[in-house]
Amino acid sequence: MAADHFREVSELLFGAGGRYRTARATIAHRRRGDLASEAEARYVEYAHRRGILSNFDPPYDVPRYREYADLEEVSRLWHERPGRWRQETEAVDGPETVYRVADGKGPWWYYAADGRAHYSPANDGGFSPDGELSCLLDPYEVRYSLGECDLRISGRAEKLGRETVEVVATVVSWDYAGPFLDGADDYLLSVDAEIGVILRVASRLREEECEVFGVTGLAFDEAFPEGTFVLDLPGVEFEMMDPPG
Repeated sequence: MAADHFREVSELLFGAGGRYRTARATIAHRRRGDLASEAEARYVEYAHRRGILSNFDPPYDVPRYREYADLEEVSRLWHERPGRWRQETEAVDGPETVYRVADGKGPWWYYAADGRAHYSPANDGGFSPDGELSCLLDPYEVRYSLGECDLRISGRAEKLGRETVEVVATVVSWDYAGPFLDGADDYLLSVDAEIGVILRVASRLREEECEVFGVTGLAFDEAFPEGTFVLDLPGVEFEMMDPPG
């Protein structure tokens, strides 16, 4: 039965990118800092023992931990296959917006609230939206990390008026770091039953949700306005970055 569940879920998820031409989504992100920090510390200790992580600054034998604060933010995401992306992310309690825009293998732009503004005329694939967001619309990105999980279909539901397959992904190992919270016990996924995109994912520790990404608005196969995958902010001068190669 477990093998049947893995096959059904993986075929649905990993084929999602071929089932639409464009996608536009609004995504709410919520994180509980104390639990997320505990999960991350557990992953760092595991990965450091196994040589998956290494430190580049002394002392080299001491794991580096990251502490997370509570967080609430909202992102808007536009995607045109295969490689055009636009991301706009803003904290719920702040007016600043972070932009990440990539026109396929052409130019990309990045602008952060602290004033960092970068531009490159070409993209080798290394610049994209934040992985936690892009993997919702292109779940093929999580194939390795979900390969380290036991997948079980727990039922069917409905979100945004769309039928979903509800999946529990229990972690077997953390050998492959993924876009979801490392060090979690399991992940609850709501997968669109038609397209295969992820409408909600919750990382859990001791059955408590540490971090949640939930799609609150979704549309497929729209014609995007010209200039969607260009970033032009009045008064902002972008620093030219060296193109790949």
